[in-house]
Amino acid sequence: MDVRLTIPAQSPYRELAVDLAVKFAEYAGASSPGVHAAVEHALAAITSGTVEIEMARHDRELVLTTTPPSDWHARFPLPD
Repeated sequence: MDVRLTIPAQSPYRELAVDLAVKFAEYAGASSPGVHAAVEHALAAITSGTVEIEMARHDRELVLTTTPPSDWHARFPLPD
């Protein structure tokens, strides 16, 4: 299960990206508060252009990755 989201980095789209990442995390079974904080932190430094967020389930982990202008990733454990 993979989702890729490309969205403008400015408000209100940034908040939408965070909300969608949290919903995907909930669907996959990850802790949404941790995902919310991590994605907000990753997007905080991006103020213009677009950002791509890739959300993927790999084995027992949810992996979130952002690309341009920074390459950030975070892993969250998933229940069995």
